[in-house]
Amino acid sequence: MATKSLKPQTSRTLSRRDFLKTAGAVAGGLSLATAFGLPSMSILADPVMLDLYHDKASWAPNADKVGALAAQDINIGFKSVPFADTTTYQSTVRAALGTNKAPDLFTFWSGYRMEDIAKSGGAEDLSAIWDKYIASGEYSQGIASAYAFDGKVYGVPFNVAYWSVLYNKPLFDENGLKPPTTWAEFMTLCDTLKNKNITPLAQTIDGRWPSFILFEELVVRSTGPEFWNDLMNGKAAYDDPKVIEALGVWKGMIDKGYFTDPGVTMGTATNDIIPTFKQGQLAMIPIGDWYSASLVEAGIKAGEGYDAFIMPNVKDDLPNVLFFETGPMLVSAKGARKDDALKVADWWMSADAQKEWCTLQGFSSPNSKVTLDNPVANGLAKTINDGKYTALQRYWEATPPDIVETAVDELAKFVTNAGSAEDVLKAIQAKATEIWSSRG
Repeated sequence: MATKSLKPQTSRTLSRRDFLKTAGAVAGGLSLATAFGLPSMSILADPVMLDLYHDKASWAPNADKVGALAAQDINIGFKSVPFADTTTYQSTVRAALGTNKAPDLFTFWSGYRMEDIAKSGGAEDLSAIWDKYIASGEYSQGIASAYAFDGKVYGVPFNVAYWSVLYNKPLFDENGLKPPTTWAEFMTLCDTLKNKNITPLAQTIDGRWPSFILFEELVVRSTGPEFWNDLMNGKAAYDDPKVIEALGVWKGMIDKGYFTDPGVTMGTATNDIIPTFKQGQLAMIPIGDWYSASLVEAGIKAGEGYDAFIMPNVKDDLPNVLFFETGPMLVSAKGARKDDALKVADWWMSADAQKEWCTLQGFSSPNSKVTLDNPVANGLAKTINDGKYTALQRYWEATPPDIVETAVDELAKFVTNAGSAEDVLKAIQAKATEIWSSRG
C-alpha cells in the first residue's frame, strides 16, 4: 500500500517567469511555503502519538505498524500499551476511565460486555463517524449495533472475527483427510486422528474464558439458533434437557480423548498450542479467525500451513450457523487527547487503514471496499455466503457478564470432570435467574 512521503521537495531552479508568477501569488495572499511548493510547518511537525490499551500482546507489533501509518497519513499515530492478562486488563481500564489517566484509545468487548462502560459515560459517542461510513456503504449497520446502546454507537471495529475450526493443512493432506461436512464425518475424523496418535482438538480452561468455546458450539449445533437466542436472553433455561443432552455429546468427546490437556495455554501472550499444532501433534483449533495472526506470526502461512472449516451441526436438520465476535476500539470520554483520538477512530475505519491492519493480521475486513490476499478468509467468506449461514454473537458478549463469569468457572469444572453436567448447568441457571430478575 502506498504511503505518504514526509520528505521535503528537492530544490529546483526557478525561471524569471516562475518567480514573477510566484511573487504575484504571494501578493494575492498565499504563504511563501505554499507558493513555492514547500512543505508547511504543520506537515513537518512531529506527529502526536496516542496510547492504545489492549490485552493482545502478540498483536502489538502489527498494531504499532498501523499506528505508524496513521502518523504518516493524519499526523496522529498511536502505540500499544499491551496487557498479558485479560482479567487484569479489564479491571485496569475500568478503574482508569473515570480519572484523568483514562487511556486515549482502548479495546474492549462488544454487546453486554461494554454495556457498563457505555452507560456510565466512560466511552465517547462515535455515532457521527458511523453515520459517514454507513452512508458510504462501507460498513453494515449490523456491526454498529454490536457497540450500540440507547441509539448511540460507542466503538469502531478493532476486529471482526468468525469462529471456525482452524486445521493443520499439511497434516490433513499427508493423511488423506478432508474437512468434515456432517457430524458423523467429524467424529470419524477425530477417531482417525486419535488412532494415529494425533490429538484431534485443542481445548483449555487456562485464562477461564476458553471453557465456553465447546459449550457454545455444541449447544447451538444440538438445539438450533432460536433456542440459543432464547437462552442468551433469559427465555430458556441452562438446565433444559436439550442443553444437558448437548453436554452429553461433549462429555463423550472428552472421554474418548479428543482434546488436549485442559491446562495448556492458547492465548495471545503465552501459548503451548501453536508449537504442537505446527509440529503436527495437534490437528484442529476451534477459535475465532483472529487467532490467524498468532499462527502467521509463528510462520504458519494461510492456505498453506492452515485452513479453516465451520464445525458441522450435531443434528443435521438444523440451519447453518456460526458464531462471530467483534471487539471494538473505543475513545475515552475523559481522555486528555480525545479530539486526536476521535480523528484516529475515523481514520481507522477507512479502507486504507483496514486493508493494512487486516492484511497484517490475516483478518476478515469489515470494510466492504477492502479486498484481501488471504485464501483462508476468502474461503470462509465463500462458505458463509454459499451456505447462507446465520451469524450469532458469541457467548462471551451475547448475555450479561455476571452469568458468563459464573458459567465459565462452572464449565471448567465440567471439562476437568470435577462436576456433572446436571450440577454445572443448575449452578449456571441459578445465577441466570438471579441476574435476569434483577434486570427487570
